[in-house]
Amino acid sequence: MDINETSKKMKSRHPWELSRTGCVLQSMEPWLREVHKTGEEKRYLNIGAGDMYFDRALMRRWKKDILYAVDIGYEKTGKKGNRVRRFRYLEETGETDFDYALMMDSLEYMEDEVEYVTKLCQRLKPGGLIFFTVPSFQKLFSEHDVIVKLLRRYDRKSIAQIMEKIPEIEIVEEHFFYFSLLCVRGLQKWLNLPIDPKHEVTTGWKFEEKGLVTRLVTGFLNLDYKICAFLNRHKIWLPGLSLFIVCRKK
Repeated sequence: MDINETSKKMKSRHPWELSRTGCVLQSMEPWLREVHKTGEEKRYLNIGAGDMYFDRALMRRWKKDILYAVDIGYEKTGKKGNRVRRFRYLEETGETDFDYALMMDSLEYMEDEVEYVTKLCQRLKPGGLIFFTVPSFQKLFSEHDVIVKLLRRYDRKSIAQIMEKIPEIEIVEEHFFYFSLLCVRGLQKWLNLPIDPKHEVTTGWKFEEKGLVTRLVTGFLNLDYKICAFLNRHKIWLPGLSLFIVCRKK
C-alpha cells in the first residue's frame, strides 16, 4: 500500500490488498522456485515498495533473501534489519546484479516508462526477472486516477509496445485479474458515478481482517484472480481491472 495512505487510521487490510498479495505471490512462485534451486540467497529490488506489506510476505517465504525497497515516501533510508534496505531513489541503491525486480502498481506513475524500465533492467543479472502489476485499460481512466496521480492505464498491446523498445528483455508471462472489479469500475465510469469520493477505498475497510466478511470478500477475489489467470494461460483473454506481467532479461 502507498506509504501516504497508511498514515491514516486503518482498522485492517482491505480484501483487495490481502487477495492481491497472496495471489501475486502464488503467480510468482514457479519462477522463484526455479531460480532458488541453487540454494543461494537472492536479491530483490522493489520499486514503489510503500509500507512493505507485500515485501514482508515475500521475505517470510524466502527466508535467506535480501530486499532493496525503493520509495520516495521514505524519510529514513539504509538498512532495516539484516535483510531489508530502504532507499528513496533507484540511483541510491548503488547495487547491480539483482536476481529480481518488482513494480507492483508503480509503472503507471513513471514519466518515461521505457527509460525507467531500461534503468531497472540494467540492475538485473542476465536471466533476471521483473514482475509487474499495472491497472488495466485506458478507457477506464477517471478523475480518481488523476487524484491518485496515475499517468495512464495499460492493456496487453501497450505493455508489449513498451517492452519492444527495450531489446534486453522479453515478456514471458502475462494475465489479467479481477474481472469482477473491472465490471464495477466500468459501470461507475459509464454512469459517471464518483469513484472513492472519500479517498479511502483501501484504508477505510471497517471489518476485522480475520472476520467473516473480510474472509468472504477475499476468497471471492482469490477465485476471480485464479479464473482469470487460468483462462488467460489458455489464450482465453478474460479482461480484468489489473494486469500481471513477468519479463526476463535476455
